[in-house]
Amino acid sequence: MSLKKYLCILLLIMGVFPLLSNALTPSLAQDEIERQLGWIQTDMNRCGGYYLESPFTYAESLSKKNLISLSSNQGLFSLHGTSISQGKVTITRLGQQIVASKAYLYRDPVTGKLSAVDLSGNVILREPDTLIVAKSAHYDLKSSLRSLNDIIFRTAVYGNTGVKTVVTNQDLQKSRQVDHLSAWGQAAEFSQSQPKIYELQQTTYSTCPPGPGTCAWQIKASHIVLNKTTGRGVATHARLLVKGVPIFYTPYFNFPIDARRQTGFLPPRPGREGLLGYYLKLPFYWNMAPNYDMTITPSYLQQRGVRVEDLFRYLTATGRGNTNISIIPNDRKFSDFKNKELGNNQNSTNPFVQAELRRLLNAGDTRGSFSWQDNNRFNEHWTSAIDYNLVSDDYYLQDFSSVNLNAVTQNQLLQLGELDYKGEYWKSIIRIQGYQTLHPIDQQHIFQNSYTRLPQWVLEGSYPTEKTGLTFFINNDLSRFDIRHTPGDPTKMPVGNRFNVQPGISLPLNWPYLSLTPRIQSALTKYDVGNVQNGFPGNPGRALPIFDVSSTLYVDRNINLFGKGYHQTLEPQFYYTYIPFKNQNQLPVFDTTVNMLTYDQLFTYNRFSGLDRINDANQIALGITTRFIDDLSGTEKIKAALGQIFYFRNRKVTLDNAVDNPDTPENKQPRSPLSGTLIYSINPVWSLTANLIINPKTNNLDNQNVSINYSSDEKHLVNLGYNFVRNGDIIVPGRNSSENNLSQTDLSFTWPVTRDWAMVGRWTENLNQKRFQNLLFGLQYDSCCWAARMVLGEVFTGLQPNNKNIFQYNKMVYAEVALKGLGPFGTGNDPSQILNSNAAVYSDNFGRDF
Repeated sequence: MSLKKYLCILLLIMGVFPLLSNALTPSLAQDEIERQLGWIQTDMNRCGGYYLESPFTYAESLSKKNLISLSSNQGLFSLHGTSISQGKVTITRLGQQIVASKAYLYRDPVTGKLSAVDLSGNVILREPDTLIVAKSAHYDLKSSLRSLNDIIFRTAVYGNTGVKTVVTNQDLQKSRQVDHLSAWGQAAEFSQSQPKIYELQQTTYSTCPPGPGTCAWQIKASHIVLNKTTGRGVATHARLLVKGVPIFYTPYFNFPIDARRQTGFLPPRPGREGLLGYYLKLPFYWNMAPNYDMTITPSYLQQRGVRVEDLFRYLTATGRGNTNISIIPNDRKFSDFKNKELGNNQNSTNPFVQAELRRLLNAGDTRGSFSWQDNNRFNEHWTSAIDYNLVSDDYYLQDFSSVNLNAVTQNQLLQLGELDYKGEYWKSIIRIQGYQTLHPIDQQHIFQNSYTRLPQWVLEGSYPTEKTGLTFFINNDLSRFDIRHTPGDPTKMPVGNRFNVQPGISLPLNWPYLSLTPRIQSALTKYDVGNVQNGFPGNPGRALPIFDVSSTLYVDRNINLFGKGYHQTLEPQFYYTYIPFKNQNQLPVFDTTVNMLTYDQLFTYNRFSGLDRINDANQIALGITTRFIDDLSGTEKIKAALGQIFYFRNRKVTLDNAVDNPDTPENKQPRSPLSGTLIYSINPVWSLTANLIINPKTNNLDNQNVSINYSSDEKHLVNLGYNFVRNGDIIVPGRNSSENNLSQTDLSFTWPVTRDWAMVGRWTENLNQKRFQNLLFGLQYDSCCWAARMVLGEVFTGLQPNNKNIFQYNKMVYAEVALKGLGPFGTGNDPSQILNSNAAVYSDNFGRDF
């Protein structure tokens, strides 16, 4: 069925079926409804008022579930037959109170016990946070059946928060404000056969205030059941009215009245994305058990076909986890893409292009993804973690950008399993780690496959001795490395085992103003390597002594700045490292890269990550840190640090590649880049964070990031950032090397415009390539009983396959309406992940009540 036909049928249903709904009983005047419900108008909250609940008579008897309490001002009492009570009649039973002007009490002719009550005149049935006003009522004491006629009602619903009010007997004995979300309406008849299950005939239902002109939406239905035991409501032959105008009809509607989970269909989600076309999602929620559930979402994607997604969540006695599976049986657009790329690249002689083309043609039209996250804490010592991600082909991530998979980089999917032990002296990690590397043909870079650890065992021990002050430690690492063949690359990468044992001794010396820790250790490493290249040994090894001394001096003073008292510290740091040179070019490089220089990295002995390289060193790192601590609050106002390494010889141990080799100018400099960091808490809501790296030879900035953050609460967030990395951007054909510096701004915000209106957005721009990365803007309206929002945006997805200078964007539209007490209805994919910034997380509180 086409989209136009679907909309026409939907409009026909919305326009015709409301006319078929049965007429309701005449409504009371609005001011009379307010009075009977106890509505008090005020300007102190967004609803414009609250419900005032009057004291309960004989409140203590409400908690006595098996006791019937009856009182009246006057009456005719009979031991048999019918008794008549008048004045003010109060009946208390099963946590409810019924008050009326007159009551007829009927007794069982055999037992003489009360069997039923008929009430008339100002009948009021009350529970805590629930009120029903009726003209007449019948109460069967044997079956606990209650029925009331010609009623108005209100009852609390707890919506998305799930936080219920705890009411004590003392609270019930005095007037009480009910200001959380409550539903109200009118009905021709009310009945209750079981506790907390209410049935209403020919009724209205809304959570909006009952004042004139304030009821934004209302449900009119022939029958509504509110089941507070299950937390669900059911309406039959229901129509939705907005400002009194009927806009939608449904013969059956199931909706939540609190935060409990319930099996059933969730509201459908239509939408449109550039890579999917128009789509319609029909999620089904399955509440399988208290500790696990499942959401099954079949979707129709205009350009691709049918997709089925399954999200399974579970809780165990030791942890939690979830799996997410997505399958597209026959992706039509992917089939067309394969044929197009075959025509564009069939004459290419590039071996990488040809290899990627073969992978593309071998990929099936049935596509999918799988993700599994699991975290457990078995006891105080043992924990485990699983993070496994897999896709069917090299193009899945770029075609389905809204899929939430743990991508380490743009083309690397993490596959990790880990078992950890932490004791007083020992720590152990058993790890299996790999990556699925994607090789799309329509991207200009060649993505090399990464090594997998199958497995890795890390065992670390540390034993401090009280008598001598010495600390004995040992770090062990046993790993097996394997790697898959990179498509188009004939090179056989080395594989094999690596065993590293690193024992050592340190002597921590601490005084009030000085700490000094000399340390000596030895790195003993042995390899068992396969696929060795000519001239390289199969069992290389390495033995290196490592000596370092770290020292920090601590001085402080009291100082007054701008009329406020602060405690200022000055912490000079000294770190000397000596490691003799040992040629390590015959060792394979399995998991080692050059660490990015930061202030903290100045005070580590090895500039490499991993164990395949340990640098030679004869150097001193000097740094200084100062802190300003508020005398009154004890909070850190300012932290600033600056440091640099001074080398006594050139660095000879390198990765021996184009970026890092003995002839690289950086390895011949007598000084490292100057590294600094600043954290400034301007006031309780504003903060500034900055990091910079200055090249000592050119005095230019090689790396910097600055962020200014404002956060007064969840609704007021502003994050402004700038990031610069020399030679850190994607090289675009046709641009010279000076334009390959990453220069990027990032602005994100969420901010109320008025009490009910707010705006949200994110703007990330690549100044080097003169394009934006993310551009989103949205408006949100959140009132007392309903909320609506719309977000428009474009997200950068890559370069066009046939024109590397043209940028591609995925356009998105996201709209949602939430009727509080019924649930949300929307289109598009939730943009919360894109709205998140690195500095602060966008807090999605749409349609929630506080």
